Amino acid sequence: MKAKKTLKEKAVEGIYHDIEEGFYKANAIITEGEIVERYAMSKSPVREALIELCKDGVLKSIPRVGYQVVQISIKEILDLLEVRIDLESANLRRLAPRITDENLQMLKNLESIANIEENRKVAVNWDRNTDFHIKLCELGGNAYLCDTIERALMKSRQYIAQYFHNAWNQNAESNGYFHRATIDALEERDVEKAVLMLQKDILNVKNQIQESFFL
Repeated sequence: MKAKKTLKEKAVEGIYHDIEEGFYKANAIITEGEIVERYAMSKSPVREALIELCKDGVLKSIPRVGYQVVQISIKEILDLLEVRIDLESANLRRLAPRITDENLQMLKNLESIANIEENRKVAVNWDRNTDFHIKLCELGGNAYLCDTIERALMKSRQYIAQYFHNAWNQNAESNGYFHRATIDALEERDVEKAVLMLQKDILNVKNQIQESFFL
């Protein structure tokens, strides 16, 4: 049974959601009082949430003004994707030799659920993609690494929502090819093929961003 979310966690999720949905746009100023009123919370959890979002680079504190929504640069997100490739590849190489049939079935079930609907919003497809990468990370057993990768995925989500806002809530065909290929390679005990498929999955996002802005 999952632990009940704290008010701070609810505030963090609420602010993230409002940024992704375009309610708070890049460079917009948010005040503590505004969040207190919007989410009907006391100052303490709201202040904690704002501090955490500043640490994550989502917001920037401006003394005596409020908190500014940080605009993520293209270079920053491309650098982040390269870091994800390195970290997730290392994690997969460690876990692959000891992955169990039960682990593989769990990943297959995750993909089966993700492919029940052929067309979903980009936001939903991104959540499914995030679930897959986090589950793989959790199988590696390194909590610190999982936390780092999860934060990177959240940052990636913020970027996609920020720069592709018009498409964020539109339907898009889910492409889980590289997820399925990664699972198949793990089942075949072909570690390097599994790593390659995982890298291609992340590179697919990188290539789409580069094509959108540099071609």
